[in-house]
Amino acid sequence: MFHEKYLRDFLTVCETGNITAAAARLGLSQPALSRIVKMVEKEAGMPLLVREASGVYLTQAGEIYARMARTMLESYRNGLREIHDIRDSQSGQIRLGLSRISSETLLPVILEQFRTLYPHVELHLTETLIRQLNPLLRQGKLDLALTYFTDDPELEYARLLTDTVYLEAPPFFWQKQPRWKPGTGNCLENVRLLQNQPFILLKPGRGLRYKADQFFREAGIRPRIILETDSVELAHRLAQDNHGFTLIPGLAFRTLHRTERSVFFQVAGHPLDRTLYLVRRKGAYLTRAMEALSTLIRSRVTGTGSMVK
Repeated sequence: MFHEKYLRDFLTVCETGNITAAAARLGLSQPALSRIVKMVEKEAGMPLLVREASGVYLTQAGEIYARMARTMLESYRNGLREIHDIRDSQSGQIRLGLSRISSETLLPVILEQFRTLYPHVELHLTETLIRQLNPLLRQGKLDLALTYFTDDPELEYARLLTDTVYLEAPPFFWQKQPRWKPGTGNCLENVRLLQNQPFILLKPGRGLRYKADQFFREAGIRPRIILETDSVELAHRLAQDNHGFTLIPGLAFRTLHRTERSVFFQVAGHPLDRTLYLVRRKGAYLTRAMEALSTLIRSRVTGTGSMVK
């Protein structure tokens, strides 16, 4: 028999690996949650969890049951969305996940336009580390997300655009480079000039930090990291104020405060870019409001209302 609540409770135990922690998250007593787990196991006909002092672990049957539970809940959600879409396309909620950079760049315009189209649809935003978005989608905690990583086979990815990432040079460096000037048209021929230079980088876990670390590895250089921050704007201002280098994604130029001291460059032989994707779970039903939000995101990112092929 299908019990939506029991399946959600069981999956919460799977996610936490601990019945006590799962009970606290669900607002249940530990004995009550233990009874639910036993009922699920009774229905399955065999143990689904291994219980140890350090926590609980899925048996082979438990792995199968958890996968089935996610599929059933996904089908259940899709069915409800279709029904609600037929009944009233002007209600409901959308859970959108995105990084801080995407949030700062896209949300101000998109939110206003979306609320004009669907004033009664709640848009729940999750701004988090880029690597956390795919798991949240897979677990059914998000409906849509913007990400740069395409390594989850349970998700469906639609490419939006390839965004150039620039290095920003501090004045003490660019003023010594012949013919360098404010803007993005500068090129550094010798990557070794960046060896042991001061860098302001985003904190580990951020998508742009992943790109920076990848660049340093491939270029074979070791930067001198003087500050780690969550703010691209702060990193940009510190670079302008002569503290060090940083990396700036092209999308951020839409909101970045640039001056005659803003000098960006690429490195010969080491092109930097990353591709932005709009992501959803495979087979997930999209309401008309979700389709409208997707179109607004594409339009804002690409300058067109259609998907980039």
